[in-house]
Amino acid sequence: MTESAEKNFPAYSHLPYLFDGSYLMFDPHTILSRQQIELIDDRVEKYNQETKLLIAEEFGLKDPKSYFLIVVNDKSFPELNTSEIADVFRQELGEGNIVVLLNGEDLI
Repeated sequence: MTESAEKNFPAYSHLPYLFDGSYLMFDPHTILSRQQIELIDDRVEKYNQETKLLIAEEFGLKDPKSYFLIVVNDKSFPELNTSEIADVFRQELGEGNIVVLLNGEDLI
């Protein structure tokens, strides 16, 4: 886990064993607002940014700010399964502040 990701995820301090190789958490990226997206000239970049916003909105997030990726590095990890780690994030960040997708598609 990077220093920036540690700062943005308070559970790291009391759950460091989750991120010692079993799960890999990447730095968060900003989700642009509709107004910001309209200012992008490159159509591919515009499409990519709009897709991120639409996915967040599709799953009920209002005014999303960022997204981040977590990779399961050790699928035999006995402490928590994927659904349980999703619950940890919901508890830490607030149920209404996060959408957890499995493989970027399925809501868990």
